[in-house]
Formats: sequence, C-alpha cells, structure tokens
Amino acid sequence: MVNAANEAAQARQKPAGTEEEAIAKKLADLDMPHLDRITGMYIGHSFADMDGDGEKSLEDVAATQDLSNLLKQNNGGIEVNEDELETQELQQIRTGEDAIAYFAKSGSVSKTKLLYANRVESDHFAPYELIVVPEDKVNPEYFTISATGIVHVAPGLLSECILLTEWMHQSLMFRVLQSMNFFKHYIHKKVITQWRTNARYEVYCHRRQRLTRCCFFAKPMFVDSLVQVNSLVREVEDVKVMHVDQNCIYSIQEFMEKQQHIRASPVNSAQKDFEQKHEAAIGIIDRLIATVQCSFQTEAAVDQLAGSKSKSMVQEKEEAREKARLLRIAKRDEEMLGDCIRLIDYMFQASLVQTVYEAVKQFWGRLDQKNVGKLFVISVDMTDQAIVLDPGIYDFLDMLQGISEGWFQTLSNLQSMTCVRQYDQFCKVQNHQTVKDIMMKDRVYLGYQENIQDFITGAVEDAQANSNSTFERYRKIFEFGKAWDSAAFNEKEHNYDELSVQMDKMRWFQEELASFKIPLVWGIIVVNGQGLKDKLVPIPEAALTCMRNCLLGLARVKCKECYGRYDQANKQLDQREKDLSKFANYVKMYQTIQEDREEMEDLMFEVEQMYSLLRDFKVRMIDEDEFYYEGLKDKESDFANKKMIEASHFISEMKEEMALETYQRALKVEEEMKSVSEELFTGSFIDPEKIVVAHEVLEELDKIHETRVKALEERAATFTDYEGLLGPAPQVQADEESNGHFQFAEVAKTRKVFDDKLKLWEVTAQCQEMAHNWNVSEFVKVDVEAMNKQVMASYKTANGLTRSLDGDEVAVRVKGMIEEWRERMPCILDLGNPALRPRHWEKIFKKINLAYKGPTSANSISLTQLEGNGIFDVREYVSEVSANASGEFALEQSLEQVIAAWADLELPIMNHRNQKDLWILGDLQDVITLCEDHSVTIATMMGSRFIHGIREKVELWEKKINQASDVIDEWYTVQRAWMYLENIFSAEDIQRQLPSEAAKFKQVDKFWKDLFRKVRQKEKLCMDAFHIAGILERLKWANDTLDHVQKQLEAYLETKRAAFPRFYFLSNDELLSILSQTRNPHAVQEHMCKCFDSINRVVFSETAPAEIVGMSDMIKEYVPFVQPVVTGPIVEKWLSDIEVAMVNGLYDSSKRALLAYPEDGTNRTQWLLEGEYSAQSKILVDQQFWTAETEKALKRIAGGEASGMKDNIDFHNEQLKNSVSIVRMKLTKNQRVLMGALIVLDVHGITVLENLLEAGTSSLDDFDWSKQLRYYWIPEGEEVETSLISMVSDDCVCRQTIACFKYSYEYLGNTPRLVVTPLTDKCYMTLTGAMHLNYGGAPAGPAGTGKTETTKDLGKALAVPVVVFNCSDGLDYKIMGRFFSGLAQAGAWACFDEFNRIQVEVLSVIAQQMLTVTQAIRQRKEVFEFLGNEIPLNRRFGVYITMNPGYAGRAELPDNLKALFRPVAMMVPDYGLIAEIILYSEGFNAAKMLARKMVNLYRLSSEQLSKQDHYDFGMRAVKSVLVMAGHLKRQNPDLEENVTLIRALRDSNAPKFLSFDLPLFSGIISDLYPEAVIPDVDYGKLKTEIENQLRLVNLQVVPSFLTKITQLLETQLVRHGVMLVGLTMTGKSTNSNILAKTLTQLKKDGSNDPAHQLTKIFFLNPKSITIEELYGSFNENTGEWKDGLVAILVREAVSDTSDNKKWVNFDGPVDAIWIENMNTVLDDNKMLCLSNGERIKLPPSMTVMFEVNDLAVASPATVSRCGMVYLEPVHLGWKPLIQTWAEKFEAKFPKYAKDIGKWALSACEEALPYIREECQEAPGIPSMDANLVQAYLRMLTAFISETHQLMPEGEGKPIKQDDDALKLVRIYTAMCAIWSLGANLHENSRSKFVSRIRPRLQLFCPEIPDGGDLYMS
Repeated sequence: MVNAANEAAQARQKPAGTEEEAIAKKLADLDMPHLDRITGMYIGHSFADMDGDGEKSLEDVAATQDLSNLLKQNNGGIEVNEDELETQELQQIRTGEDAIAYFAKSGSVSKTKLLYANRVESDHFAPYELIVVPEDKVNPEYFTISATGIVHVAPGLLSECILLTEWMHQSLMFRVLQSMNFFKHYIHKKVITQWRTNARYEVYCHRRQRLTRCCFFAKPMFVDSLVQVNSLVREVEDVKVMHVDQNCIYSIQEFMEKQQHIRASPVNSAQKDFEQKHEAAIGIIDRLIATVQCSFQTEAAVDQLAGSKSKSMVQEKEEAREKARLLRIAKRDEEMLGDCIRLIDYMFQASLVQTVYEAVKQFWGRLDQKNVGKLFVISVDMTDQAIVLDPGIYDFLDMLQGISEGWFQTLSNLQSMTCVRQYDQFCKVQNHQTVKDIMMKDRVYLGYQENIQDFITGAVEDAQANSNSTFERYRKIFEFGKAWDSAAFNEKEHNYDELSVQMDKMRWFQEELASFKIPLVWGIIVVNGQGLKDKLVPIPEAALTCMRNCLLGLARVKCKECYGRYDQANKQLDQREKDLSKFANYVKMYQTIQEDREEMEDLMFEVEQMYSLLRDFKVRMIDEDEFYYEGLKDKESDFANKKMIEASHFISEMKEEMALETYQRALKVEEEMKSVSEELFTGSFIDPEKIVVAHEVLEELDKIHETRVKALEERAATFTDYEGLLGPAPQVQADEESNGHFQFAEVAKTRKVFDDKLKLWEVTAQCQEMAHNWNVSEFVKVDVEAMNKQVMASYKTANGLTRSLDGDEVAVRVKGMIEEWRERMPCILDLGNPALRPRHWEKIFKKINLAYKGPTSANSISLTQLEGNGIFDVREYVSEVSANASGEFALEQSLEQVIAAWADLELPIMNHRNQKDLWILGDLQDVITLCEDHSVTIATMMGSRFIHGIREKVELWEKKINQASDVIDEWYTVQRAWMYLENIFSAEDIQRQLPSEAAKFKQVDKFWKDLFRKVRQKEKLCMDAFHIAGILERLKWANDTLDHVQKQLEAYLETKRAAFPRFYFLSNDELLSILSQTRNPHAVQEHMCKCFDSINRVVFSETAPAEIVGMSDMIKEYVPFVQPVVTGPIVEKWLSDIEVAMVNGLYDSSKRALLAYPEDGTNRTQWLLEGEYSAQSKILVDQQFWTAETEKALKRIAGGEASGMKDNIDFHNEQLKNSVSIVRMKLTKNQRVLMGALIVLDVHGITVLENLLEAGTSSLDDFDWSKQLRYYWIPEGEEVETSLISMVSDDCVCRQTIACFKYSYEYLGNTPRLVVTPLTDKCYMTLTGAMHLNYGGAPAGPAGTGKTETTKDLGKALAVPVVVFNCSDGLDYKIMGRFFSGLAQAGAWACFDEFNRIQVEVLSVIAQQMLTVTQAIRQRKEVFEFLGNEIPLNRRFGVYITMNPGYAGRAELPDNLKALFRPVAMMVPDYGLIAEIILYSEGFNAAKMLARKMVNLYRLSSEQLSKQDHYDFGMRAVKSVLVMAGHLKRQNPDLEENVTLIRALRDSNAPKFLSFDLPLFSGIISDLYPEAVIPDVDYGKLKTEIENQLRLVNLQVVPSFLTKITQLLETQLVRHGVMLVGLTMTGKSTNSNILAKTLTQLKKDGSNDPAHQLTKIFFLNPKSITIEELYGSFNENTGEWKDGLVAILVREAVSDTSDNKKWVNFDGPVDAIWIENMNTVLDDNKMLCLSNGERIKLPPSMTVMFEVNDLAVASPATVSRCGMVYLEPVHLGWKPLIQTWAEKFEAKFPKYAKDIGKWALSACEEALPYIREECQEAPGIPSMDANLVQAYLRMLTAFISETHQLMPEGEGKPIKQDDDALKLVRIYTAMCAIWSLGANLHENSRSKFVSRIRPRLQLFCPEIPDGGDLYMS
C-alpha cells in the first residue's frame, strides 16, 4: 500500500499546467484574492532563489543539500577541492534560472564564463523559459548566458544583449501579467474574435451566392410548375384512405373489407385518386422538362437571327458574352431538373405521408371520445382454460397491422418520380425511402398507432375481463357438458338420490341459461353470446333426457323387485305347519320377514319417490309399469294389513304346545348323555395295564365321540335354538336355577370328562413313543432342547389331569413316568451341550469306566448305554465338564466371528474426480468401527480363563487388528494431505514456482498410485491391504514428506501475501486458485471483490487482451485507469499495479470533476448525470465545495455580513431542491444511486449549516465548525501534514477537530451513503480522534443502532478500504494474526462485528498482537517485527470492533485489550431525521411531515400491538419501509406521497403481524392518515401463475394463503434475509416452493419484470448437524480447513453469475448458537465470514431464507436483520387438506372419495372446535387442528386399501360386494375419526368426546352402536 501511494504521488509530480491553474483560480476565487500572491512574490524572496511560483525549486534545495554534505565532509580544516565543487554545481544547472543563479553567485571568478541555452519548446508562448544545452546542440536561435548578461542570437536579426537583472525583471513581470486572465488570453481572444467576424461574413456571402444559383423560387422557369405541384399535393392530402362511421358496428372482417373498399374499389377509391394525381404530377414534370429544353432551342434561334445581321466587334463580343451567360443559365437549369424532380417527388411523398397521418388521426379520433360508441362485434366461446373471445386481441392486432399495411400497399403502388425511367438522365436515386419506411421512423405516427393499439387492446381486455365475470357462471354447465357421457352414464348404476340431485341440477342449468344475455356492450366492443348459448342449451336438455330414461328404468326395476318381495312374503306367510321342526322354521321365516320389513318399506318408499319424480318431470310411463305399480300397492296393503297379522296369531296359538314338546325331547338327550359318562369310568379307560397299548384305548374313545357324544351335542344345540324361537316350557320357567333356559348339564359334564380322558391317553401314548426313541437312538442325534421342552410340557399336562381326574390310577401312573424323565433332564442337557468336543467326551467316558476308542465313540453311544454305566450317578462331574466346554466354545465362536468378518471384507475405494487410475479410500467408518470392536473383543478373550486352548491363534489376530488400526490412521492422514496438495500441484504454474516441493510431491503421488494399483489388482481385501509388506513405514514416510511440502507451501503463500498484502484477506484455497491460473488473468475476476471490496470486475482492453483499462462495481459503474495495467505471470505484481491504477484513476477523475464543477452550483444536472467522472469523485467534489462555501460564509460573517450563513443555507436548499427534482426524472440505476447518496449528504450538510446559524458560529476556529468532517483540496505548492505524519500537496485532505487525513482514493463504487445523524457525527468524531492518537474504536450498543454501518461509512468518507468480518467463537489467534498482518501492510481498516463472541483466551493474544502494531505506529516505524516476521508498516492501519453487550455468548474484553480502543456508546438513532433524509433522497417533497408520522406510527405500534418475538420496530425495519416507499414512488410517480408511504408501511409490516394485530395496525394508520384511501395491488400475472402452480401440485387455492405468497415476494424485494415464521402445518415450505416455481415459470414465459427470474432453492436443516459441519472447521491434527455445508451451498450459489435467483433455505430452528455467524450475511454487508478468514460476498440475486417455528431464543440482532412473514393456522386452515386428499383419493376410489370427503369434513367440523373448547389434551403433547386432520387422512388412506379388502378401481376384481364395501368404508371413516382426532386427548376427556361425536358419526355410519366405548369397539 505504501508503494501504491508513493507511485501515485510520483505520477502526480508534474509541472504546473492549465489544470493546476484552473484549480488555483477556483480556490483563489473562494478564499484569497490573486493580488496577495503577486505581492508575496515581490516581497517574500529574492528572485534568484525562486521558481515560477515564488517558491524555492526542488533543484535548488537539492543543490544546497549536496553542498552542505560536501562541507560536512571537509574534516577539520582540510582544503576543499574547488574544481570538484564547481563541476558538481555545473551538473546541477538545467534551466536558465539555474544559470543566472550560478553566475549571480560566482560572478567573474568562475572558471566557466559562458553557457549556451535554447528556448524551451512549449505549446504556449514562453519567451523567458530557457534550457541549458551543450554548444553542439544549440538551435539556430539560441542564447548565451554569462556573468555580464544574456545575449539573444537569431538568424537574420541583430543580436540583443540584456543584463541579468533586466532579464530577471522582465521575466518576473511577464509571469505576473501571464497569471492575469486578461493578459493571459488577450492575444488569443483578439485573433479568434477577428477571425470569427471575417469567417461569418465570408460564409454569409457564400451562402447568399449559392442560394441565388440554386433556389428554385429564384428561377422563373420552375416557379409555375412548383405552384401547380403545390396545389396538386393539397388535393392528394384530401384523399381519404380510411373511413369509420360513428354509428356503425362491424365485425373485424366487415371492417377490413370496408377499408379495403375505400382504398381499392374498382370504381371510386383512393387508389384511383392517387393514380390520377400521380399522372398529373408526371405531366407537370414533363412540361417543365420540355420548357427547359426549349430554352436551348431558343438560344439557337437567337444565334441564327443574330448571325444574319452585321454587328461591330464590340457588339459581337457583348452578344457572345450574353449568349454564354444565357447558355450557362440554361445548362444550370437543366442540371437543376434532377433536383426539381426530387423536390416534386418529396412534396408528393409528403402529401402521401400526410394522408396516412390523417387516416390514423381519424381512426384515433373515433376512439378517443368521452362516450365512445360501440364499433366492433365479437363472439364469445368457452374452453377448458378460459372464456375466449373471437376475434381476440391478436386478431385485432392483425387487423390493425393489415389496415396499416393496406395503406402502405396502396401508396407503394405509386412509383416514385425519381424512379420513372424517362427521368433517369436527370436523376437517379438509390435506396429510395417508401412511405412505410418514413412512417415506421416517425414518432407521431407510431404514437398514434400505439395509442390505437393500446386502446383496442385495453377494450378487448376489458371485454375479456367482463366476459369472464359474466359468462364464468356458466362454466359449470360447460364442464358438465364436457364430462357428460351418456353411454357411460347409462352403463353406470344409479340410485334415486343421485338421479334426483342430478335432475335438479339440470333444471337449475336450464333456469340459468334462461337468464343468458346475448348482446353485451362494453365500450367499443359488443360481445355476442348467441353462439355460446346455442352451445350450452343442448347440454342440460340431453342430460335430462338421459336421466329421465334412466330414472324410468330404475323405477321399473325397483318396482318389480319390491313387487316380488311382497308377493313372496305373502306366499310364505300362508304356509301353516304343525310339525315341530317345520313350525320352528316357520317362526324363523316370520322373524326374518319382520327384520326385512323396514327395508321393504324403504324400498316401497323409494319406488313411490321415483314415480313422484317421474311425474314431476312429466315422464310418460307404459301400461305395464302402471300395472306393476298399482299391483305393488295392493300387495303391500295385503302384506301389512292381513298376512302379517294372521301369521302372528297362528304363531301365538301354537307356540306353547311346541315349547312343551321341545322340553320333553331335551330330557331324553340328557339321559342318553349320562349313560355315556358312566361308561367312560369303566373298563380299559381306567386300567393302568393298558398304558402299554394306549393307542387301542384312543381308538375306542374316537369311536364313542363320533357315534354318541357328537350326535347328542348336535341335538342339544338344535333344541336350544327351538327354545330361543318358541320360548321355554312351563317346567323350565318354574325352575329357578334354569335362568329361563333349559340347562343341558349332563351334556356339558360328559363333554368335560370325555376331553380329559382323551387328553390323558394322548399324553400316555406320546410319552411311550418318545421314551422308546430317546433310549435306542444315537445320543448325538437327539435334540435335547426339544426333548426338554416335550418333557416339561407333558409333565404339566399330566399334573393337571391328576387333579381333574381325581383317583384315576392311569393318570397317577403316567405322571410318575414323566417325573422320572424330568429329574434326568439336567444331566441329559449337559451331555447334549454342542460345545462338547472329543476331549470332553474322553473325560466323561473315563469317569463312567467306559472304553474310549477315539472321536467316533461319542457318535455311536445311546442313552441306554450311558444309563447302564451309571451316567446319572456322576451328574455333577458331567455338569462341570459341560460348563468348561461352553466357555471354550464361546471364545472359539467369538474368534471365528472376528475371522469371518474380515474374510470377505473388501477395502472400500472410490474414483477421485472421475479420472482414470486415480483412486482414494472410500468411507472406512465401518472398517474403523470393526477394528475398534474387535480390539475390545480380543482383549476380553485374552483375559478369559478359557483361553488356553486357542491362545496362539488369538495373539496372531491381535497383532493383525493393531496393525490395521495403525495403517488406517496413517493412510487417512496421507489421503487428506494428498487430496489437498494434488489439486494444487496439478497446476503447471504452481509446479513451476515450487519445483522442489513439486518433485517431492510427485514421489508421494507415484507411491500413492502404485499402492492403489496393487490394492485393486491383488490386495482387494482389507486385511491383505493393511498387511502389504512395508506399508506402514511407507505411509509414515509419505506423511512426513507431505507435511514438509505443506509447510513450504505455507511459506510460499506468505511471500505472495507479503508482495500484495490484500492476499491476507483471502483463504489459502482462494489464493492458490489465483496462483494456479497466472496465465489466465480473467480467472482472478471472481476474487477481485475480495481484494478490492467495490471492484466487481476489471475491464480488459479489446485491442490488447493483456491490458486492463478500467474497473467496474456491482452495478456496472465504469471508471477508466489513467494508464492501462499490463497483466503478466506475476499476479501479485499486476494486482499491485491495479491498486496504483485505482488510486490514480480516482485521483484523475476527482481532479477533472473539480475543474468541471459548474460556476452555478445550483444548476449542476449536466455535471451530475452526464459528466464522465466516477460517482465517488462527484460526491467528493460536492463535499469540497460544501466546505469551501461554508468557510466563505463564515469569513463573510467575520467580515461583518450577518446574512452570510443564511445566504449559504438558501443556496444549498436551492441545490437540494434541484437534486430532488432530478430524482423524479427517469434515471439509470447508476444515476439514481448517485443522486440518493448525494441528497443524503446534502441534507446533512444543510442540517449542519442550520446548527451553525443557530449556534451563532462566526469563525473558522469555532468548535461547532471544526468538529464537522470537512474536505479541502490542497493546491500544488502548499503542503499539509496529516495525522499519519505524511505531507500532502495537490491533493484532498479530510479534517475533523484536530485530526487530518489524506483522502485515500480506495474505490468505493457507486453505493448509497449512510444517513448522518448527530449520533453518527459523534461516532465519527470519536473514531477520527482515536485514529489521530493511534487507537482503535469500539462502538457498542443494541442491535440496529448503526455500529458497523457507521464505521463502514467513515471508511467511505475517507476512501479507506474497510474489511468487515463477523467474529465467531471458532476464530483462533492464528487467523487474527494473519488478519492484522494484512491490515498493517495494506493500510486497511478492519471492522470486527460481534467482537466479544471470540473466546477470552484468544482475546488475550489478540490484545498483544494489537499492541505490537500500535506501538510500531506510534514509534513511526517503516518496518516492524510481527509474529516472528519483519513486515512493512502502513500507518493507515485501523481496527474497529462492534459489540452487542449483554447478549448470550458474549465475553468480557480483557483490560489490556480495552485500553487499545476508544469506546463509543451507540444508542437509539434519530429515526425521524433518518426517515426524512431517505425520503428526500427517494424524491419525496413532504419528507419532513411523512417522516414524523411514520415515526409516530412505529412508536404507537410498539406500544399498542402485542409483544411477539419476531416483531421489530427498529432502524432496519424503518429502512426497509423507506426502500419500499422509494420503489413505489418510482413505479407510481403520480400517486399521492402519503398514499405511497402508507402502502409501503402496510406491505412491509402486514406480513409479520398476527391476525389480531392487523386491525390495530390498520386503525393506527387510519388515525394518522384519516383521509387516505389505499388502492389494492393488482398482482395480475403473478397471482394467476401462483394459482396455476398450486393446482399443478394438486393443492387448493386459498386466498389468504395466496396473499402470504405475494407477501413473501414483496418482503424479498426489500430484504435479502427473510424468515418464514409459524407453527408446523401452516404452509411455510409450500409457500417458498410455490413462489420459486411461480417466478421460474413467469421468467420462462418471457416476463420482463426484474423480480421474475429462474429460481433455485438450496435446502438445509441447520440443527441436524454440528456447528463445525455447518460452517466448516480446521482439522486439529493436520490444520486443514474443511468447508461446512453453508459455505458449500453459498459457493455454489455465488458461482452462478447470472440474474437467476438463488435461495439458501435454512429449514430448522433458529438459535444463538449458529445464527450469530450469519450477522454479516443478513445485514447490508452481505458477507459470509468463515473461521479460516475467508469472506464470501453474496450477490444481489441471492436470498437467505429461514423456516422456523418461532424466534424465542433468537437475539434482537438476528430479528432486526430479517424480513418476517408470519403464517398462522387461520391463513390456511384444515379444510384444504381434506379437499386435496379427496381429489387425490378420487383417482383410486372414485366411488367413495367424495362421500368420504363430506363425512370427514362433517366429523372435523364437529370435533375440532369441541376439542379446543371443552377437552384436555395429554400433558406435554400439544397438537394443531391441521395435525389432527392430517393424521385422520393418513389413517383413512391406510385403512381404505387393498390390505383391508378394498380394491382400488381398475386394479382387479373387487374383493367385497358394493354394499359390503360401502359399509366397510363408513365404518373405517368413523373409526379413524375416533382414533386420530381423539387420539391425543387425556383419558378424562375421551368419554365426553365420544358422546359429542357419536351422533355426527351415526349420520353417515348407522353401524355405530348407541352405547359403549368407541375407542375399544
């Protein structure tokens, strides 16, 4: 930075020229009279010691210093070498003044007596400027200078000698005179004035002579013809090419035909008139040509006549001259024929043009009337999408195009006069312009055409809109007709209810069509709807006819069905039987008919309704139908009044008799069953000896069951049924123990005895069979576990039977047998242990004295043999051996599992960057987990007491697992380093710059590739790869090598940063990205804004691609460089050159802007809008002149002029008024931003002036003036010392109190400026004072008070680079040290936002780092030691920290750190002043009044509205309203200003308010603006497209939700950080997704609205990952930085440089843990700051969105930075969920979807309000209505499916009949309502919920019982 400043200063050290003089003049006019300077030149110094400006020249000073140095070397009286001194003096002589000074000092004693000089070559007259040259280089005119004087030698003139004193006096006088404007420009003015006068006269004479020769009206021969042509063109202009009757109505075709007839009728048309006039014009031209040619013949005749006479020579000469003159005139006339023909053609064509003008004017006159009459008739039709007018807008546009083309076609048939072949010899015109060509460039004509087009388009659009509202009511009929299919209707089954509804609907359709209006008039458009009516009328008629026929058929079928049922019932009731079984069947039949009677009556009622409906719709019925209907009524009457009564009497008479007979038969069954029971306790059934033949006893039992028990049970069941039909017998009724029913006690008792006997003998047979198998089988083949289960189960059964069959000896004997086996089972289980190995069997055999013959011995032995050798006597020993075997077996199994896990486990590898033969390790997490688990497993095995048998094998695998872990660690470490460096060293530029490190990396790279080649070919398994020979040592070597390479790379990057300090503000990856593409300068463009905050792009020369000629900012303001920057391979070199070029370019722009500033400061529109100076320069010059004017006013006050300051205020008010008027003009974006910033500063300037006037300030030294930030241009020749101990001349400085700083010319771009309030001024004053004393600044205060923005704006005011960085607790001292190093070398400022979020231990180190830099500045060091390195120091270094005290996660600053900063308290800013100034800058006139009301509104809102976490009424909220007001002002310039502001207030605040706060807010607005009426916003295409997108995804169009979507868009336009706040299920995600799809579709459809762009959303849940994974982190082991998801998503979005919108959507809770890192992203900085020091600038096309449930734990800093859109359940509700579900469900179950939707809606309407008002939910589990409804719908989807016997339509044959299926659907709908809507209720509330909802469910589901718990049913 120091080099840049020095080079910039050197570039500006040039001789004073016209620019410096002009600057000096301007400042002199303001500050000092020029005579003071002249007086000083005469009095102040000797002439010999002064240069042209009266100051010692630099050469004199340098010479004096050299002489002084020589004298100092003269040590103690040693003699000085005078020749050497003189030689040095002569070498210093350059100019004539130097030579004069030399001879004046040395006089005649000098050895050099004479010097030669030439006059200096200069663009201006400079006779006294000489340059000393050698004798051999003198010009023909030269000078000699000696001690005596100066001799002027000039060729051809006498030499002139002038004394030195006289020369000096003349030179001085010349300079004094030259500095005076009058003498300076006198010669030039005089010469130019004389030249101008003569030139004007000469031009006048030339023009007069030319007009005399060329003007047609000066030629008698042409006048008559032109007069005739003029009369002719008037007639042409009267021809009409269009006529529109006032009272006629046309179709488009009729209108076009009429206009065609007017233009080209064969009889009387405009075409004929034009042709006649054209022929007449040609005749005039022909006569004119003949007349001109006649003049030649006349001259010839005169010659003949004159030749026949004798004349004197004088006469002949006179005649010859006259003849020649006349001949010349005739020839000139002939030459002018071509021009005349062209003139006539132009006149004729002008008349044709006028004809077109009149036509289009007449057409517009017909339309542009107050009460314009109807003109066009169009028809209307209806399509699937919309109401369609025919013809439509495009047809009308084609008509207009056709009419205008008809005009031009008619006129194009007239050949141009210049194109007539007979005139080719006179004129030949190329590229002749037709009338169409002329008209297409004429603004008036195009304006008329546009007006006509707009009017007709608007009329058709109005007609369209009115047609939509008028005819859309008939869309239901159209849609019905479209969907109507009579064949399908006839095929489908229908019921009465459906047909009744449909027929009523058709009748309503007919009534609607009866009110159909056919001709409708809207403006000039008549809409004829007859065609549409004719199209719609047949629809209901045809459908009604079909429905009548269907109803008639259905009535016939139902009538016959009902007739048949009554007839059959009557016949059945006539059958009277007296046999018991037949009588029972008769009673059963009677009861069935009685049950069906209601259904039959319903069917009868339905038939009556059908016939009634048929009569209502006047349907004729055939005689058969009438017969059946009348017969049905007779049958029904007979059934009800006779048959049923008679049957009832018959049953009553026979019932008692039949009941008695039933009783007697039941007694007989009991007796027979008792005999069976007695038989079971006799014979073999109780004989213990029969146990061995148990299967025979079982056969006897089966026989008894089949022949006796089963038959008797069936008879008992039949008699029980009879008793239920007939009632109990009198004997049964008399028995009190019978409970009114005959009790078959013996039947039940016998069944119990039989079952126990059967079970006993089954167990006996089973035990006999299994005991035999276990004893004789080889023991190893016996499943001892199954054996144990069988024994236990059998024992349990036997034990129970001994109790139920008390005294049965068989049961007792069987239990004892099983008990014996049960006691042996523990030993048998030990013997059956699968862990027993041959060595264990050997021990057992030895114990029981059984010969062991090898491993096969155990395989052939049986249980009988083991028992015979006393195995059960040594059962304890067997148990011990079995336990040892199990322990050893468990270890073996564990080891086998370890070995098996690695046996087939391949090493996961993956391709790297899709490159061939480039591989890396994949995810080894599973492998690592396996290693860790197996390490623990093997360690456990080594500690077991059973390890002895497998120790060697276990130790081998222990070594393998340990090596695998070591190899994985090393391999992963190598991979991380290799992947990082491989990308770097793949660039040739990096390899060339780091050859040694590249060679080392290549060695590792070769090892890496060879290793993976081996793994892929041979060692694919993990264990094989981990045990490649020497792999561990090679990996360690690779790690050491790569670590060395990384350290060298860091050192290399540090050298690059030292060469260009702004590289310190880039991360390593970004810097390497630049260095790896040094051959491509364009690759640096994306990083340019990180080195230079406001340079978005540099501009390369089109002619020299390697040269950079200028720079541009984000909004494309272009600033050229004074000298182009040549790029090259050393990127840091040409970036430093760009820095120098930036400073020089802005310096040059500022200087030129200062020179060009208008004399009248109030009239500077051209200077502001058209001047080719940067916006920054214009603002700088404006501030300089404000300072100068104010100081001039103060001087006037000091001189006694009391009105000085008031005049100055009036001047600046007038200037501000003009600036505000400019803002209302149509400006470019650059111009608007400039004017906004300028007005902000100008308003502050006026405020300062008013304060000065009020305070009575009268001196430049008053503190009220000196405390202001002031700008001065220091003229060349003057020097000022700044606070940074540097001298400034010919440059701008900024002063405030005692501080003085040089303007630094850092490019700021064309950006807005901060509104300066008294709080801002105090902060400025504190910060500049702190910087003057080499301290930092520490603004502290709540969110939204402008801490960061004030610091940034002070940097803008001084043009200093400011690096804003958002601090987080992840920052360490290394990152901060790198920051400080870059700041100290670049001379930049840093603003660390949220500085107190850094950890305390890091802050302590930062304090020491800051102290080191501060002390170096105070000691005025140029170079100082920092962090172990010597670095240069730029004393412009500044650090500022902003803090929100008291917020969560904030640390207290250490005292040694506090001491380095000046604290500034930033409290509540002046909202009113800020609002006023911004409104002024946006072009509002009544800014003061509007600002005051706005502040009151926010104050009242904060007091009266509810307190919500997401409400914010702070400065950022105010600013967003003002920005929106500015947008609205530009869009609607004619709208009242208070209405514009109210609309901005409403649109900015309404999205965040809760529904109950909105009326309060509207009331406050009404109170403040009682008479304002706010127009509703028409979103037009946006709203239509939103609705379309909702329907495309099968969602409902809810108006309130639609409003929320538009509010999200409006909020995005003024805030780049937006939060969608609301409970779950309120549509937050749907809101953003639909808006994104809408904007994308509108852009694809060609919308020109800048807000409509292709939109992409990047989704992320911030709470699903750690903070390190979210933002990125350093690897603690390797120091490598890894990007987090936020950085990755933001980079991806930033990489897209198009205008497409990019939304990064954080869908998850917001809390202070992670959101604080986004502060600089969400405020105006739009900068993502990462912990590695990287800063990513977000483009304007990017939006950061959040979807959150609430902001309960978010800080005010976060809330104030974001726009809020609050979504409540009331906006969407729950009904759309049901509607959407029903629409989707209809595709699968069209029969049921609508009904289910109605039922679900009914159930929810009843249940949800009751749950909220009367019920209590489970504690800690709150729910929302939408949650419950969603659960209801999901449960319905699950139950109404194929799984539950309901087949979707079209997917197969129905599982259930229709009636059964419908019944299931009803039951499922009701059941799901209980289990979902009531699922979250507390137990105490469930009963009353069921009581409340039961009646509603029974309305559609009669199967719901009247009692009971529906939760359990």
